[in-house]
Amino acid sequence: MTEDKKTIGLTDSGKATMEQMVEVIGFKRDMDAAMFAFAFAVEQGCEPGPIEGTGTIWNVGTLDESGDLKALIQNIYPQTQFPYRALESLMNKGFGLLATEMVSSPGLRIENILLRATEAAKGSQPS
Repeated sequence: MTEDKKTIGLTDSGKATMEQMVEVIGFKRDMDAAMFAFAFAVEQGCEPGPIEGTGTIWNVGTLDESGDLKALIQNIYPQTQFPYRALESLMNKGFGLLATEMVSSPGLRIENILLRATEAAKGSQPS
């Protein structure tokens, strides 16, 4: 029987992207970069799915001490039975998307990603 994750990890490529974001883009902690990757994946419309080849990086109690993140995932993805598996999947998908962004836009700044998302959201609102 499958159960929810007790630890969250990244694939090798996800971890490399995270390390690059911490070093180049300026996140203070790897966990902050991972939360940004999760949020980016959600904003981009990604759906959680199976992910293979992840290593162990964070205990869920460290990432989500209050349980608020678990509740958020359950609200965004009510069909998911395992919110921490969903979190791991979405973090990895987010890092994949961000890696593509960093290749296509060397010197990428987080502000540019946030500005694009804000402009896209404004464009999708009725006048």
